[in-house]
Amino acid sequence: MFDNPGHCSAVIELLSSPQRGDGWVVGYSAMAGEVDLGAVYELQALGPFALTRTPGRSQGMDLSVHPLTSPSEPHSYGYQQPVADAPIVADSKIAVVLVPGLAFSRSGDRLGHGKGYYDRFLARLAPFRPLIVGVTGGYLVDDLPVDAHDVKMTHLVDARRVWAIDQVV
Repeated sequence: MFDNPGHCSAVIELLSSPQRGDGWVVGYSAMAGEVDLGAVYELQALGPFALTRTPGRSQGMDLSVHPLTSPSEPHSYGYQQPVADAPIVADSKIAVVLVPGLAFSRSGDRLGHGKGYYDRFLARLAPFRPLIVGVTGGYLVDDLPVDAHDVKMTHLVDARRVWAIDQVV
């Protein structure tokens, strides 16, 4: 994971804007190679904040969402995540999802780690129309392979700015 003040500033700008909407901001606990947004989560006035939880092997394949203040435990990949029995944030209450990725395309496609956790999660949120913000550590490309189940980002954030997908140049 890496901490980049530019990414945090761009996310703060987005969360301070009227397009943010009302509701929870879902973040992630950064693992190796992902942008750490922990400094943003400390700004409680921009929340409320929640984190995703990757289920254990016997708990299915769907991410769950829990308040940032929930007790946490170590994930096998080395980051902290909410415990399984922490309170759940309802999908209908989510306004923004900050999504990590290995790479993003200029048209809003995302390359993840291949398990489909975020694609299933974001598809589940579609009826509620939250902002889906890809947080890129610098890998913005013209094209990525996509499958029918892949969910596009509505916005991208890099170390300099945040922009809506239709504004990507």
